[in-house]
Amino acid sequence: MFIKPVKKLKSDESGASAVEYGLIMGLMTILLITALTTVGSKTSDHFNEVESGFSG
Repeated sequence: MFIKPVKKLKSDESGASAVEYGLIMGLMTILLITALTTVGSKTSDHFNEVESGFSG
């Protein structure tokens, strides 16, 4: 009586897909934040160079 539901739960892999998708989304988020931070920093440096060119 108790064994059948446990075996069914053990063989059910639908939850594993959700966990895998969550891990992929987390990794993509980290990569996106890193890329945007790098691009933002370089863009800021470029604008500062342009500003100093106008000032000097």
